[in-house]
Amino acid sequence: TKLYNLDQERRLIAQQWREDYIQNEECNMTKDQLLNVIIPWKFGKGKPRNALKPLLQSNKKEDVTRASMLAFNFAESSLADNTNNEDGDVNHAQEAIKALCQLSGVGPATASAVLSAYCPQSFAFMDDEVIECLYEAKRGYTLKIYLAVNGRCVDIAEGLNGASGGSSGGWTPADVAKALWTVATMSARNDEVGLCKVFGD
Repeated sequence: TKLYNLDQERRLIAQQWREDYIQNEECNMTKDQLLNVIIPWKFGKGKPRNALKPLLQSNKKEDVTRASMLAFNFAESSLADNTNNEDGDVNHAQEAIKALCQLSGVGPATASAVLSAYCPQSFAFMDDEVIECLYEAKRGYTLKIYLAVNGRCVDIAEGLNGASGGSSGGWTPADVAKALWTVATMSARNDEVGLCKVFGD
């Protein structure tokens, strides 16, 4: 399907970002990657917001490069915080989101589409279904709501990894969000066969 193909493209560019960072200690997203992979992937998972397209197109290539480079650096800092069991990762996650939100047409949800690809260990994607599952108040797309939802995904991932003895290849916040979205989508489509496979009934 189209979404599956976009998901594969998103994985490939995230892998390239990671390789670039390992080699050069810096990396960035291009405007082409934002417009032709990240945005179609995000729109494919939820409601397309075509009114944002002119704003997204208006960003200069160098602005996308600069904002994403800053965001990825903050994301790397969040990984270092996690490794050292420090309490600064929430601030670094916030700053990473804010860096991308400097771009026209980019809010916390779009920023999370980028960062959950680059750094799934620290960031979940802000799907509508994930907000509905984990945020008790009215659904919204603010930075405050994203940080609350992402924090829940982090906690759930840590709990699942603890229950499994912390084995390698464990859960990430991005995995948690993807699992919630998948089950919610199956339920909305009345996919009883798929749900039975998930829950073993």
